[in-house]
Amino acid sequence: MIKVFAAAAAAMGLGALGCRGTIPERHVIPDQGIAAVLVGGRMILPSGRTRNGRTFVNFETEGGDRAEVYRLPISGAENSLFPVEPGTYRLAPTRSLFGFYQAQMQVVVEGRPYRLPFPRDILRLSPYVVKPNKIVALGILEARIMPALPGRRPEVRVRLDDSAAARRSVVQDMIREMMDPTRPADARESAIAWSRALQNSLMDIIAEEGRKPMFTPAE
Repeated sequence: MIKVFAAAAAAMGLGALGCRGTIPERHVIPDQGIAAVLVGGRMILPSGRTRNGRTFVNFETEGGDRAEVYRLPISGAENSLFPVEPGTYRLAPTRSLFGFYQAQMQVVVEGRPYRLPFPRDILRLSPYVVKPNKIVALGILEARIMPALPGRRPEVRVRLDDSAAARRSVVQDMIREMMDPTRPADARESAIAWSRALQNSLMDIIAEEGRKPMFTPAE
């Protein structure tokens, strides 16, 4: 009886984790027909940019129980290439263990957690059509810690820099990894395997004309 209960509890736990979303395995050799999204992180303190920061966003299709739900870890230290199933996706808040959207987004910078409502500007973005053997560059997710006012805690602001320049930057950085002998072997092998898709993504971004970015970096 104890074994049956333990098995049932384990199954419930796995089901709950599935509701929360799957973290795609990074630096993998792509299967035939798989797609990918590429995103960078930018964490900024009042004293300047830091590489020590992390947050999560969800990348989801529609479809109820059959929806693809990915939980993407965004790092301030590097760009991340995540293999995903082809489909039409939106960025969304993270989910709880039981699949409910979380109203608050958490950002951890230099070991300190900050919370804020999930940015409405990100929710209003058009869907991303992710095709087989293609890479969609989302841009750079920026978390900026504002100077604290007297008697108040510091505030964090999160935006997605999806300008052509930001998306070109993350693609070019990933291409450079193919040539960097100091990178881990699995990261370089993965980048090389995605080389054609990266080159095509870069050409598509360069060819863009007249697209107004959602976010323009401050001068």
